[in-house]
Amino acid sequence: MMLLLARCNAPKPTHNPTTAEAPPALKAPSNLMYADIDPFTQVDDLTKNELILLFAKMHRADQQYRDSLNNGRKENETFFLQKMRANDEANLKILDNVIQKHGWPHKSVFGEEAADTAWLVIWHHRGKRSVLCRHFDLMEKAVDEGEMSASAFQQIKDQVELLSPDQIEY
Repeated sequence: MMLLLARCNAPKPTHNPTTAEAPPALKAPSNLMYADIDPFTQVDDLTKNELILLFAKMHRADQQYRDSLNNGRKENETFFLQKMRANDEANLKILDNVIQKHGWPHKSVFGEEAADTAWLVIWHHRGKRSVLCRHFDLMEKAVDEGEMSASAFQQIKDQVELLSPDQIEY
């Protein structure tokens, strides 16, 4: 286990430019503008019940277009994928804020749906090692406390092992 944690907490590479760097290119508009949930939702003063409702809304946003993608018409696939990615990004921003303020959402406090939704949000970024590692220690602790599914966490651990440390976004 310690080896895995060490890989999640690998030191950041140093960058020593030797030549003048070109200015950063203009970025494309963020997918967030297409999200069905507000990524800038303020979570600081939300009550437990309001957070439970927020997790339910996040879960609906997470699953809505995945269901449509599997059951919808082929000509809508691009739209469904765009909405899915936008909602994934928005949900991650919200989850990061919730965790920063309230910690990992324990099922004994917020319910099974909130705990599962937190995992889903992380899992839908499984191609990004930095996202998987960001809350790794909190997820591991939640599993140890019986507050998160051990099998769900095992999927995160397995995915971290598959991804190269070069895929960490700093």
